[in-house]
Amino acid sequence: MSLKIFIDGAEGTTGLQLRQRLLLHPEVKLISINNDKRKDLNHRLEKFSEADLIFLCLPDEESKKSVYEITKQFGSKKVIIDTSSVHRIDKDWKYGFPELNINQKSLIRDTTRITNPGCYATGALALIRPLIDNNIIDKSATLNINAVSGYTGGGKKLIEYFSTQDKETFVYYSTFLDHKHLKEITRYGLLKKNPIFCPSVGAFPQGMAVSLPLHFDWMKEGINGRKIHAIFKDRYRSEEFVSINPLNSKESLTKEGFLSPEILIGTNYLNISIFSNDLSGQIWLIARLDNLGKGASGAAVQNMNLKYGFNEKLGTMLSK
Repeated sequence: MSLKIFIDGAEGTTGLQLRQRLLLHPEVKLISINNDKRKDLNHRLEKFSEADLIFLCLPDEESKKSVYEITKQFGSKKVIIDTSSVHRIDKDWKYGFPELNINQKSLIRDTTRITNPGCYATGALALIRPLIDNNIIDKSATLNINAVSGYTGGGKKLIEYFSTQDKETFVYYSTFLDHKHLKEITRYGLLKKNPIFCPSVGAFPQGMAVSLPLHFDWMKEGINGRKIHAIFKDRYRSEEFVSINPLNSKESLTKEGFLSPEILIGTNYLNISIFSNDLSGQIWLIARLDNLGKGASGAAVQNMNLKYGFNEKLGTMLSK
């Protein structure tokens, strides 16, 4: 029997991508709603009632309202996967980054409340947690994270801005050091201090690179690039969606020597590059992903697959 799914907010960027993926999924059936009824609470409650699983692809406040109505009507029986940021550090919700640690997939399977990670947080945590879990850096470390994303991550307003002729080609934002992904990075990174997080947007639709530069003298004694690389290879060796490039790999670069944030568009993959200069005592970790794939809708489908025991890869990709 097909899993019945309703997407609340299917008209937004994440919702549209999620719908595209689910239409390719052999184990699900989408519940549709008339466009003129999508804000009608009573009509939406009918759709919630029909569904086995509800995806929320809404702004934060709207997501809170939907969760309230679903819980009021059905208790905690209905499975919800929320792609907004509103529940990401809520103790009653399980964080939907399956690769966070060895226990996370079990937590996702055993709950009815799954909160999808932020796209930047996905890349940042993929880099930070292996270092923390292996005591390579201390939990009180003061980290600097730089990142660039395609403009689709900013929703309709940013898409409209970058669609005009009178636009910038690259911008920094959240310059007051208060980006909404910081809380989840700090919490699930097991950090005692917020990192300095410097996000930016380029004039390309999709793709993302999250960058963590480190000095060896910030880390435990005797560390070098080869040891760091071995830790990451071991940590992600059995993960379907995470790949680690060879240390100081030139194969991950363009012929001009550039590292592109756009290589994983349409997929649910996350790729990690590690560049080390042992003479200068510095290392540079870079995670690349599709901000709308592993950073949003692809991860949501992956979480659904884990919850219901489907093949983890089913429906997560729009391209190979």
